[in-house]
Amino acid sequence: MPANLQKELVEKAAAKYGNCQELAKHLDIPKSSVHYYRTGRLTMPISVLERLLETAGDEGLIRRVSERGITKDRSWATEYAQDVFREMCREKVRLPTKEELVQNDDLRRKAARIVSYVLAEGSVWLQKEKFGEHAANITFSSEEGDLYRHFRGLCRDLFNYDIGPPQKPGNDARAIRGFIYSRFIAEWLVENGVTPGEKAETGPRLPKWVMESTDIETWISALQPLFDGEGCARVSLTGFGGFVVGQSRHSMIDFDGLPRDRESPRHGRTLSTGALKNRFLYGVRADDFFSMSCRSELLDDAFFLSKRLGLNPRMKLSSMYLKDDGFWSCAWTMSLPRSDSQQLLAHNLVTQELKRYAIVLFAY
Repeated sequence: MPANLQKELVEKAAAKYGNCQELAKHLDIPKSSVHYYRTGRLTMPISVLERLLETAGDEGLIRRVSERGITKDRSWATEYAQDVFREMCREKVRLPTKEELVQNDDLRRKAARIVSYVLAEGSVWLQKEKFGEHAANITFSSEEGDLYRHFRGLCRDLFNYDIGPPQKPGNDARAIRGFIYSRFIAEWLVENGVTPGEKAETGPRLPKWVMESTDIETWISALQPLFDGEGCARVSLTGFGGFVVGQSRHSMIDFDGLPRDRESPRHGRTLSTGALKNRFLYGVRADDFFSMSCRSELLDDAFFLSKRLGLNPRMKLSSMYLKDDGFWSCAWTMSLPRSDSQQLLAHNLVTQELKRYAIVLFAY
């Protein structure tokens, strides 16, 4: 029946006993059910409806209910209850709209960091295939607890959602993980730039709303998780040698298409880019072929934003790696020279404690 009519029925019946809590006792049902009947969140079983009509004792109300009420079968009621439950779960989290991301600088910058963190260190995956429900996860090394706390705080601020304390992967790996089991947040991530699945296969990119933004802080927000999560400081006996960000991109070229050097077993599964110059695929030199067909678009976007910030990045295919499935994967790197170290710190592009410490210690 219409929500306003159902509310009137519950309130008139409750008035006979003083309040809804006493009505629930009389009906021998949870008081929360009476509350949901009153607000229209739940439909009423016929047995409850008849007792409420009897308690209210209003002939006009009985007539209006019979005229406007619709009897549904149990399967409809089950689906309706599931819809109500989903909406209740949706209301518990905050899901910024695209308009809010455009208009609110603070929201947009936090959203850019969260999306970039998932692109760099996490993934969105199909949790319940039957219902098409997704979930998300984030993984850091055990030394990156500060990055985990940062991501956790961003989720609380943006989504009103707490991913909880870090968890161990369970395979003795030196890593910490967090999970977003809200299907609505996972769907929001997909709608705002995160492609479901393994990033090395799907070829993720930074969202269009980040790349088209004119706000410098939004660019920094998108780059920081990539630099912190996928970057490292090059340190040697001669000092700081720059900063490198790495990403992999899988190819569809298998072992037979690009056999590794059997006479050089020490190289294992890895081929250097120098070795690619003497190999050809489809009439094209192998390094040129991979540069055209298997680029890391995510690093391409990071390269573009870094140039906008006045940095001097260099992008290159550093090596090839033979995966367990027999296909080659391209390892891409974006290098920043020693001269950019001051800007890396000034812009807070590197915030992870150990990486920042390495830059401060060896670059000056």
